[in-house]
Amino acid sequence: MNKFTREETLQLLSEMGIELPPATKLTDEALRMRLQKSLNAAQYLSDTLTSLPIDPGSINVWPRTSSIEDERSVHKAVARNNMAEAKAIFGAQQSGRDIVAELHDIVMVDVRQTLMSIGKLWDEGFRWCIIQDPQRQLSAINMRLLSVHEVDTHTPLIAVLYRQFARDNNSELGARWVQAQMRSNGSTPSIKASLLEQKVLLKLLSMNAKHVSPGFVPHRQLLEQDYTISFFLPVGPLSNKDIAKLNEETGCVLCGKDHASRCKQCQSVFYCGPECQRADWPDHKHTCRSLKGGTWRTVPFTNVQPGREGMLGVRINRYTPLNSIRDLSNIKSSTDDEVNPDIHGKKLFLVKLQITPHGNESIMVYDRRDSFTVFLVRDKAPDVFDEIKSEIRGPRGGYFGVKTYRWAKRAGDWELSICVDRVPQTDIKW
Repeated sequence: MNKFTREETLQLLSEMGIELPPATKLTDEALRMRLQKSLNAAQYLSDTLTSLPIDPGSINVWPRTSSIEDERSVHKAVARNNMAEAKAIFGAQQSGRDIVAELHDIVMVDVRQTLMSIGKLWDEGFRWCIIQDPQRQLSAINMRLLSVHEVDTHTPLIAVLYRQFARDNNSELGARWVQAQMRSNGSTPSIKASLLEQKVLLKLLSMNAKHVSPGFVPHRQLLEQDYTISFFLPVGPLSNKDIAKLNEETGCVLCGKDHASRCKQCQSVFYCGPECQRADWPDHKHTCRSLKGGTWRTVPFTNVQPGREGMLGVRINRYTPLNSIRDLSNIKSSTDDEVNPDIHGKKLFLVKLQITPHGNESIMVYDRRDSFTVFLVRDKAPDVFDEIKSEIRGPRGGYFGVKTYRWAKRAGDWELSICVDRVPQTDIKW
């Protein structure tokens, strides 16, 4: 199957929350690398598999269940959602709507549904399947399901043998394999997938095949000598931290080259020169104009909410993957003497300002990448604190007067500079 087109790559990145200017001049190779990193983040590879390569045969077999409705069924265990999706699914179920049908145009959601279908087939006793385009004419992935292993109690690894066949590329050989499976196993378990979804599935399999230990040598049936050994991990929405990391600008916002200057009006983005700045203006002008003439206030912060010194805690929001809530490493102790890392340098960045639920004397502040979580305390700067709190409660705040978003920059180890009176004119997804 052909590689991703530039348009397909940009579409998939956008679906995963990776925001690039419509007129981006990033090279195809740069986009390819960003897509690969995004797909690895979507399957939580670095969090799930701490040692590579991996021998699936050395991992415990996933326990059998009597029903796909069992929480330990592969069908259920392979599902991944964040808080917002879980809420949407619950709402759809309550109102009798089909949430899957509503999201069918989102390729990365389709990929997740296909993995759940593969899990369902395994639970029902099937050990092979064919994934093909809806018309069953253009492309098919023949797949034998070898085994399912327990990476941890919530994470199955599905080991497979696979090969893709196109209409003009040995499709007869692929059909012979299907016929052989039918003679041995009866009915044909088939999953529909668009050509773009098949490309994503094949990309995941190709990436993961490189992580399979040479010591894992499953038995090959007739016609499987050219099939590739690989595995699937659960795929889900990216975390805020991954989205922010993959959205980081390492140079000119448009082409990625070393930057020579920043926008003179708002100082929020960097360019390599006038040509890229002019090309990006139709997309950048909304943010730029929203910051022009804004009021900036410098305010001190502390690491700990007053009254909670030394306590353990974890912060979640609507884009927090549900599987990460179970990760005990995300539970942290509050200490007030450790300087937060400054990953932004001289760049502006968005922060969320949220009035704490148990009193009005502190405001929690954090960035999308979770590089810091700090608190503005009224006692330290009452005038600026009251001004920011009024913005949150006022007409420019929104979100029921509980939280708001603003542009900010680091002003020191223990200070932030915040544009208090300008509402960010950008699509905020966290």
